[in-house]
Amino acid sequence: MPSRILMLAMLVIVTAVGGSRADDMKPPARFLVVTVTAGFRHGSIATAEPVLEEMGRTSGLFHVDFLRMPPGRLPQPKPPRRGKDTSDADWQREQVAFKAAQEQFRKDDAAWQATLKGAFAKAFAPETLAQFDGVMFVNTTGDLPVPDLAGLLEWVKSGKAFVGMHAATDTFKSSDAYCDFIGGHFAGHPWGGGGEHGFVIHEPNHRLTAMFPPRFRWKDEIYQYDMRLKPENLRVLVSLDMPASTPKEPWHVPVSWVRDHGKGRVFYTNFGHNDATWKEPMFQKHMLEGIAWSLGRFDAPAAANPAVQAAEYLRSVIAAAAAATSGDADSLLAKADAKIAKDPAWATSLRPILVEIRGMNPDARSAAFAKLLTELEKP
Repeated sequence: MPSRILMLAMLVIVTAVGGSRADDMKPPARFLVVTVTAGFRHGSIATAEPVLEEMGRTSGLFHVDFLRMPPGRLPQPKPPRRGKDTSDADWQREQVAFKAAQEQFRKDDAAWQATLKGAFAKAFAPETLAQFDGVMFVNTTGDLPVPDLAGLLEWVKSGKAFVGMHAATDTFKSSDAYCDFIGGHFAGHPWGGGGEHGFVIHEPNHRLTAMFPPRFRWKDEIYQYDMRLKPENLRVLVSLDMPASTPKEPWHVPVSWVRDHGKGRVFYTNFGHNDATWKEPMFQKHMLEGIAWSLGRFDAPAAANPAVQAAEYLRSVIAAAAAATSGDADSLLAKADAKIAKDPAWATSLRPILVEIRGMNPDARSAAFAKLLTELEKP
């Protein structure tokens, strides 16, 4: 991380633990923190759990009760790889052996799955949820055995808190209701955890993002979301700064957002893939403020901001178009910003064109980019 980011991090560490406590003398809230995975499992979960426990304890804001993977699960068989000198007959035998191992694993895994299902049934029973103020999904993946997902969403709607970290948007992917609830669903991560990517803060004075510089660079894995993401459903606070990132894709990539869900509140941040992110004071402050807001310990703007998202979508497409056409990105972005300042609805009106470009094959985008750049030049 660049030195200027580290300097800023040292400035915020003083308030990273105690900032929300000063605003609220209520007793600590109680969170059910789920770190179970039914798909890919992030190694950073092992770092996230103690960080969250310590944050809650030292801030006095919340206590955590973890719902973890039960111990004792047998390792799944790994599919064989065909060697260069493997004969067809040997390969066939390896395939048969692997299928047999898979079948045996399914039988042996049944007891472990029953234990997991029982743990979820107990944790998400109405009488158990009644003891909690909120639920966190921390890098969860896949279809978790929540016995009544609709009931959980209604529970939050009644006035509870929900906090999602990173892969919480790679959970219940087949559920449109959960997608609307959390705000979006994972559709790949071209911006990997080993790269340094650019980010833009849309509201520098918002308490959930005031700890970040208006624009900064950071190493973490960043998700893009499928077409079910609805701008009218979210207040996006942080976005990928596409002109400052690689690859440059022609669409908006939200990174952190908030939304009201009935009387409840939902806070999501895509940060949290890398171990180093969980140890970063700015991220911890971001989480602490998001958790406090989700609990209703203070109010902050949460109404959807589709015009802001449309403007960032346009900037992302322009950055991709400039890269594809060897255009002057800075000049084009300055023209776009000037037109948006003159008419904030202009970027929103272009959304159908922008969405169409996202769905195109990269080789077919040239004409669409040209059409957009022509639109940009109009007085």
